[in-house]
Amino acid sequence: MSVHIALLSTLLLVLTTGCNKASFDGTLNSKTAKTKPKTLTIVPAPTVVVPAPVVPAQSSDVQGTPGTIQAKKLNIIVTAPSNMIKAGGEKIQATAKFKDSSDVPVVIWTIKGPAGVTDIGSIDQNGMVTSPASCTSEIPVTIVATLKSDPTIAASTIIHVLPIEQIFASCTRGSETFPILAQVYQIPPTLKRIPNYSNLAEATKLTTVCMDKYAVEPRNFGDGFPDVPSVYEYFSLQTSTTLIVNTAGTYTFQLNSDDGSCLNIDGREVLNNDGEHQAYGTDPNDSLTVGRKEVTITLGKGDHPLNLNYFQGPKYRIALVLKWKKPGSSTFEYVPREAFK
Repeated sequence: MSVHIALLSTLLLVLTTGCNKASFDGTLNSKTAKTKPKTLTIVPAPTVVVPAPVVPAQSSDVQGTPGTIQAKKLNIIVTAPSNMIKAGGEKIQATAKFKDSSDVPVVIWTIKGPAGVTDIGSIDQNGMVTSPASCTSEIPVTIVATLKSDPTIAASTIIHVLPIEQIFASCTRGSETFPILAQVYQIPPTLKRIPNYSNLAEATKLTTVCMDKYAVEPRNFGDGFPDVPSVYEYFSLQTSTTLIVNTAGTYTFQLNSDDGSCLNIDGREVLNNDGEHQAYGTDPNDSLTVGRKEVTITLGKGDHPLNLNYFQGPKYRIALVLKWKKPGSSTFEYVPREAFK
């Protein structure tokens, strides 16, 4: 009896479990059939713009720590129209400018000379240099421009002050202070006239010098030339410059020389004073009858090429003087340095 009851209980349990599972599966299938699948919409993520990192500006032409800008160092330059000037209160204009700018720098002008030289001339606030009254030998003078806004910035140039008595200056071309270019030739002692410069038998090139004007009054000459001091006789000068005429009119030129000379203006000969002779002068070594000639010509306003050739025979006396009487004047005066370029 007990066995039958146990078997019956087991059978009922199995039947109950099966019915419940079928009911669950049916319910699940019914819900699945009735429910539509949901559609999943994918929304793109918003675009985020990340700014590039800021890199500090960096100068390419200056050296320094990367990421910094340095101020460019200012530089000035000092120039003069010539590196030579004669003593005697002659003037020359110095100028200063920025190296890399068109701006005009405001500077303080000063000059310096060798130790022990008391008179080196002067310079004004505009850079105008005035040479000393005199000197016995060449003096180097340094012209200095100092930037007023920054005294650590300065520049300089050197000019050489020559004695008044010095006739020739060493050069390769004419300048504002020495505008006459002279080619120096050695000539044979037998030649009694200006040589043919293209004939090597008559003229041998020695050096080049410059002159400020033709104002060599009759004097003894034994100094020679800057590069050839031993030459003081039997030489010739082939000189060239440009004559500046500010007023058109009639001009009278006077040429005095020891020995011969010849003046050409605008490519034509206007005065021939050639030959071996003394200069005109009152000194016992000079003459009251020969050595000086004059000519009157008409010149237009403007520039006129001028050539003056000269030769010196035996030592020691020399002279080479060119004067003019300008329109309306009754007196002769040296053709000044300012009339040449």
